[in-house]
Amino acid sequence: MATSRRRAPGRPCLLLGAILLASCSDDGGGGAPPASGDGGGPPSSGQGASASTGSSASASTGDDPVAARFPTPRALYEGAVAPSCAGAEGSCHRGWAQPELSSFEAFIATAGAFCQTGVGDPRAIVDGCERPGDRLVFADGVERALLRVIVPEGAPRVPAEVTVALDGPAGDVSAVARVRAPVVEGQAELRQELRGVVFTPLEPTSRLRLDLSRAGEDVARAFDLRRWPRRGADVVVGDANGNGRDAAGALLRQLVPGKPERSFLYLRLLGDELGPRMPLVESGWSEEATRALYCFVRGLPEGWQPDTRVADEPIAYAGCPSDPEDGGPAASDYEAVQAIFDQRCASGPCHGAERASGLDLRRAALAGGEVIGAPSREVPGRALIAPGAADESYLVCKIEPGCAERAQGTAPMPVGGALGAEERAAIRAWIEAGAKLD
Repeated sequence: MATSRRRAPGRPCLLLGAILLASCSDDGGGGAPPASGDGGGPPSSGQGASASTGSSASASTGDDPVAARFPTPRALYEGAVAPSCAGAEGSCHRGWAQPELSSFEAFIATAGAFCQTGVGDPRAIVDGCERPGDRLVFADGVERALLRVIVPEGAPRVPAEVTVALDGPAGDVSAVARVRAPVVEGQAELRQELRGVVFTPLEPTSRLRLDLSRAGEDVARAFDLRRWPRRGADVVVGDANGNGRDAAGALLRQLVPGKPERSFLYLRLLGDELGPRMPLVESGWSEEATRALYCFVRGLPEGWQPDTRVADEPIAYAGCPSDPEDGGPAASDYEAVQAIFDQRCASGPCHGAERASGLDLRRAALAGGEVIGAPSREVPGRALIAPGAADESYLVCKIEPGCAERAQGTAPMPVGGALGAEERAAIRAWIEAGAKLD
C-alpha cells in the first residue's frame, strides 16, 4: 500500500490464535460456494450496500474524502481490489489463489463463503475458518461429528485403515454406517455409504479404527486427508488443524454481511495474526480503501446474499467510523463470546453438562438467567455477570490471571491455560455492552 497501515487493536473475532500461512496461495481461500444466510434473499433495489442512504452515490459523499473516492462497491473494486489483488494474469487472486477476485461478481460472491478452503496444509487453518465436520451416521441413528481423521504414518497411497475422532461416543458399529455433510437449509448431502468398512471401538469411546481394506477405493480415498487438492466426495473434518478445538466456534467467513470484524478478507488487511498481511502487492491499496471495505461490509444487512445490483448503490458511510482500525474498545459480539465459552469453558467435565462449581456456561443456561445477574457461589455477594459492569463481574475476575479478588484457594480459569488477550477483551466488551444475547 502506498500509505502506512496501523495495526488494529485486538478484536473479538481474533480470539483463537493464528498460524502464519506460508505462501500467497495459502492466504485464505474462499472457493466454496457462498453459504446461505439467515433469512436474507437479494435486497430490493435501493437497499444493497446501504439501506439508509439515498438512491445516488453523490448523496453519501458529502465532505468525506473516502466516500468521494470510493462512493460505491464497484468503485471500491475497480479502484482498489482489482489492481491490488487481481490486476493482471498471474497475480494471486486471479485464477490460481483463493479467493478468486478477478471480477466484481467474484468479489461479492465471497459474502458468506468459507475462508481458507485453499490451504494445502490443514494445520495452517486458523480455528475461526474451520468448517463444520461431516456427520458419521451409525446403524442405530446416532450421529457424531467427525473432528479428526488420523492416517497412519507411512500408509500407502490408498490407506488400509484410519482412526477417527468424534465429538461423542460412537453408535452401533455392527451394520453399515454412512457419512453425510452437515444439514444446510434442511438438506443433508450424502457423501459416502461405508459399505465394507469394519469399525473397531477404541478408548475413549469417541474414537474408532476404520478398516478400509475391504471397502471400495473411493471410500478409502475419501478418508485420506493427505491428498491435495481435495475432492467433493472427501470427508470434511471439524478440527482440521488438529489442535483440539472443533469448528463449533468457527465464526469467520470471507465476508460476513454486517460484521466486518468477522470478515476474513477485511481482517487480513489489519495485521499478521491470521497470516501475512494483505495485499502482498500494495499498488492501488490505501487506508482509505480499508475503510471503504469496512463500511461496505458493515452497511450490508445481515443475511444478505450476493447480488450484482449492489454494485452502484452508495456505500453506507453515514455513521461508519472514520478510522475503524483505531476505533477504541473491542466490539461487543455475543456469538464470539459464546464460542469462547463453548470451546474453553463448557466442554469436557467443566461448565457444561457437568456444571462444575454449579456453573453452566452453555447458551441455554445464559438465556435462562442462571448466570447473568446471578450470584457467584465462591463470592455470594458478587454477581457472576453484572451487565454493564465488567469489573464488577466475578467471571471476569476468574479469567484475568492477575485478579487478586478471587476466592481464597481458587484458581484462575479456564483449566488448561489462560484465555488470550483478545478473548478476554471480547468477554469484557460484551459485558460492558449489557451482556445481551442477540
